[in-house]
Amino acid sequence: MGMMRYVLDARASQFTVQAFAEGLAGIAEHQPTFSIGDFSGEIGFDIAHPDGGSLQLTAKVESLAIKDEVTQQDRQAIERVMFSEVLHPKRFPEVTFRSSKVVCSRVEENRYRADIQGALSLEGMENCEEIHAQLVLGNGSLRAYGELRVRQTDYGLTIASVAGGMLRIKDELKFVFFIVARQHQ
Repeated sequence: MGMMRYVLDARASQFTVQAFAEGLAGIAEHQPTFSIGDFSGEIGFDIAHPDGGSLQLTAKVESLAIKDEVTQQDRQAIERVMFSEVLHPKRFPEVTFRSSKVVCSRVEENRYRADIQGALSLEGMENCEEIHAQLVLGNGSLRAYGELRVRQTDYGLTIASVAGGMLRIKDELKFVFFIVARQHQ
């Protein structure tokens, strides 16, 4: 069979970023979640040599939107901070991940566990990161579920605070994806 190429179906896939915020004076911890609306990608997978696989993902920064139920005023405040103080979509419109090493093991028929090392490029800086994922092969399709944790300070990002400093975002971000990809001839 050899290496099969699977192209991400963005409409059937989901990609979110979860931040962890701590409030001052005992305010409950919040976990603001953002959806990434515009992303694309490709997976290479060879059932005979699963360790030889590859993954590349590209997300458009300006497609980030807060998913939580918040007032229109809070939404505007959060997105203003995100797009002017933390991220700069005009200068750095994309976030990309390109795998360099895949360690993949078969869990059961058509189901695999993968640890994917690669280069994450964010705000003009690039670091080696690792994605932990589960893959399920279907008939002409591949589904993948996984997560990637990154520290904002590794990319020179400003740690945001919202509501006049009442809420401060922690350094760690968690990217979570559920991908449906179709076999490409």
